[in-house]
Amino acid sequence: MTGQKQKVLIVDDSQTNLALLEHMLGQDGCEVVQAKSGLEAVELVRNNDFALILLDIQMPGMNGYEAALQIKDLERGRHVPIIFITAIFQDDENVRQGYETGAVDYLFRPVDVQTLKSKVQVFLQMNQQKLLLEREIDHRKQSEKALRHAEEKYRSIFERAVEGIFQSTVDGVFREINPAMVRLFGYDSAEEMIGVGNLRELIMSDESERREYIELLRRDGFVSNFEYRARRKDGSVIWCSESSRLVQSADGGTELVEGVLEDISKRKRQEQELKHLATVDSLTGIPNRHLFFDRLEHALAAAKRYDVLAAVLFVDLNEFKKVNDTYGHSVGDELLRMVAKRLEGRIRESDTLARLGGDEFGVLLSNIDDESGAEIVAKSLIDVMNEPFEIEHERILIGATVGISYYPTDGKDSVTLISRADAAMYGAKKRGGDKFGTFKSVCGAT
Repeated sequence: MTGQKQKVLIVDDSQTNLALLEHMLGQDGCEVVQAKSGLEAVELVRNNDFALILLDIQMPGMNGYEAALQIKDLERGRHVPIIFITAIFQDDENVRQGYETGAVDYLFRPVDVQTLKSKVQVFLQMNQQKLLLEREIDHRKQSEKALRHAEEKYRSIFERAVEGIFQSTVDGVFREINPAMVRLFGYDSAEEMIGVGNLRELIMSDESERREYIELLRRDGFVSNFEYRARRKDGSVIWCSESSRLVQSADGGTELVEGVLEDISKRKRQEQELKHLATVDSLTGIPNRHLFFDRLEHALAAAKRYDVLAAVLFVDLNEFKKVNDTYGHSVGDELLRMVAKRLEGRIRESDTLARLGGDEFGVLLSNIDDESGAEIVAKSLIDVMNEPFEIEHERILIGATVGISYYPTDGKDSVTLISRADAAMYGAKKRGGDKFGTFKSVCGAT
């Protein structure tokens, strides 16, 4: 084995991006060569042997796709794998264009260091085996022993890969799978999975996801980073990301699917946790103002489409500041949690209760029969708030004031409706006596 380092070409018009990529790859035992343009990259490939090219798509002058086409026309570039790096979302047409120009994968900025290192190491290993194979074939004149030795080396990569690798028929019968895929789906051996009819259907159990997968594969000839829920042998469900393509069998008589997949369940859980944190009030566990606005927008769109009424209730606690000042913030926080629970018990499952901030709550009543229905809900909320709360052996009375606005009479957008419900609430407080009011009655709207 030669001691010479393999070369990786990184191409980007941004010196900052080049420096970041070189820093990421600096410890991976490869020589990193930089190019600041597509034209410079083509010339470097013309005069050097590279194991891998990391190519930015958006560059002035010659873009990544154009550079890839010219590189693939060169003798030294024809078989060099190219990974496109981009900061923008790639639609199906751009993805197809990338694969047609010779790309083997996409990476999106900001680039994950571990993902980049893992992919680069795989291609460096494969290139190293390719170099060994070429030297052995040259030394042994393509003898049977050299070919068998090369096959064993490639098989070793197949066996040791951390990602699942497979070949199957289009209707889902596996012909070949590696150990990582056996482990991924919880089977004991490859023999349990190879040749079993309908196994792909059992694994990709969601019919809509399976149908979309086949449609994309048939339409484009490949799928890239297709995410779906997969069922393991024990019945548990994981999230997978698969990239695969249609190929012809060696005899040309059968269409096959070859692909690579990985378990992305951890990433999916993190995404769900972040989504939960972004839309739920951390203190009370009910929706926050962002989710309230989102649901209100959807409710107004439905109300407009079906010509029905909707209402927004703005609920303000009357004596909350006094509770904080008298008993402290820990009691105040517990009170807010109890308030949220009580209010939830007085609205329909189809409606939305949210904490809008501080001691203010919002209620969305979608698809109501008439305006009196919202007033009945408002009275119910006030009644339940008039009941005392027991916290740390203290009997606390607070009460609430509610303002109501209606779609479409008081407004046709979410900001207007919430603002006018807020105004109705303050109008009711100022007038005194009544504990709730509508925008029209309290504020004198016409």
